[in-house]
Amino acid sequence: MTRAIRAVGGTTSEPAADSFSLYDAEEAVLTRTEAMLSGLSDVAGGVQALADAYRRGFREQQRLVRMSDRMQLDLQKANQRLADQRRDLQALNAALSGEIEHRTRLEAELRRLADTDDLTGALARRRFMESAAREWLRHARSGAPVCILMLDLDRFKLLNDSFGHAAGDAALVSFVAICRAHLRTLDFIGRTGGEEFAIVLSDTGLEGGAAFAERLREAVAVTPVPMMDAAMRITVSIGVAQSEPGETLENAMQRADAALYAAKDCGRNRIALRSGAQDLSGAAIRP
Repeated sequence: MTRAIRAVGGTTSEPAADSFSLYDAEEAVLTRTEAMLSGLSDVAGGVQALADAYRRGFREQQRLVRMSDRMQLDLQKANQRLADQRRDLQALNAALSGEIEHRTRLEAELRRLADTDDLTGALARRRFMESAAREWLRHARSGAPVCILMLDLDRFKLLNDSFGHAAGDAALVSFVAICRAHLRTLDFIGRTGGEEFAIVLSDTGLEGGAAFAERLREAVAVTPVPMMDAAMRITVSIGVAQSEPGETLENAMQRADAALYAAKDCGRNRIALRSGAQDLSGAAIRP
């Protein structure tokens, strides 16, 4: 290949010294182009791989989100069930608490009915005997005296027959109220029969018991009974016995009961004393 060279003053022709260089350059350009295209192919493949990875990651994320939604829904349902169960338990606990409170009140009322005479409020016979036995044990340990009083309303049957049972009940209630007004906190009274009562005076000797019995007898005699004619009065006969060393409660109560009957035999509305653990025959009568 030749190249025309124009020179000043004419033209001439010379061989192309760089003809092979041009071919080499074109070859180099083609080679670089192919390399670039190959690189672009690699880039495209990388982009495709990246897109595939992103797609897989996105799908996995969607799956996890769906799982999370289901788990949250299950958790909400579980929380709702727990809340329902908690409300049910609270309602059940409230019902149980109410039942326990009701049973407690019922048991307390049953104990009160078992321990207390429903009409007069005095101790029931069983409860009185239990309390008297405890006091007797205390007396045996300490040696302090105890007085037993047996009391009986005079002519109570005649009162019932003449004025009715309502008047008789009123007389019993009034009598116990008078007794309580005279008793100390450590003393107690029990109803042992229809119109029969017993009193335990703690730390009290025979003379102290007699003085108490006389004050009580006088108070009963002068106090009108509600629901009855103001002129009507009730009276009481009282037997008094003091505890003796080595004596049983039952024996002391027998002596007080014997004194009570002695008081009634002597005209009622009076007190009688019985002393001596073995002496059940004689009684000192005080009108």
